[in-house]
Amino acid sequence: MIILSRRPVIINIHRVNALIARHLMSWPRSLERLADAFWWPTINLLIWGFVTVYLQSRMGGSTFFVNMFLGGLLLWTLVVRSQEDMGITLLQEAWDRNILNMFTAPLTIWEFSVATICLASIKLLLSFIWMFLLAWLIFSFNIFSFGWILIPFAIVLMMAGWSLGFIINGLIMQFGYRVQVFAWTLTLAIMPFSAVYYPVSALPTWMQTVSRALPTSYIFEGMRLGIQSHHLDFAGLGIAFGLDILYLILGMKFFSYSYRKAQKSGMIMKFS
Repeated sequence: MIILSRRPVIINIHRVNALIARHLMSWPRSLERLADAFWWPTINLLIWGFVTVYLQSRMGGSTFFVNMFLGGLLLWTLVVRSQEDMGITLLQEAWDRNILNMFTAPLTIWEFSVATICLASIKLLLSFIWMFLLAWLIFSFNIFSFGWILIPFAIVLMMAGWSLGFIINGLIMQFGYRVQVFAWTLTLAIMPFSAVYYPVSALPTWMQTVSRALPTSYIFEGMRLGIQSHHLDFAGLGIAFGLDILYLILGMKFFSYSYRKAQKSGMIMKFS
């Protein structure tokens, strides 16, 4: 049971499972989904991997750059996949002219949201395992060498991706196909502020201000601190988790508002 309004929201697991099964059955026949899960992550890993190999050779064999770049890439994948696949799932229903049918049925937007999060998590797991194996086989990099701190890092980053996913889905509900490009590009907009591959101190002052409002920046700062000193920044992790909770609640409320607005304006009819 989830409280988002005056009335409790009850999730029917059978309807959630039905939507998950519908999309899972289409994945093996979708070249776009396979490319998102395996092709693009492979290209990114190879590019940054060979950059780290070059830097490592110039730094006398130091593994710092390998851990920083490849660790940042793998962790950033958690944000990208969590957000992107929530938006693509909604767009897939729109492209199939199925949104009106879907919400005419007993399926609620929160059951749909739970299903999209589950689908994004499944695809994320596949992409992450694939990238981990490539990084280990080609560059001898093991993300699990970070130890147990990988768990809270992963949770915070996935929650950040879900928050963005709710925002994207809310925009799609309100403005339709005009904003579908944000399903692929919104994470790119916040990536420079997240300090994935460099410290926040390297940013201009105004960008640092924005960066401190993003939970992702605290995680990547914490990753670099862990690599250098093997200590976990509990304060930064707590701030990141608190920001995640705030943005997740705001994102869900925005999606709920956008859905009601789409019903009143007839935008849902335009998807069909």
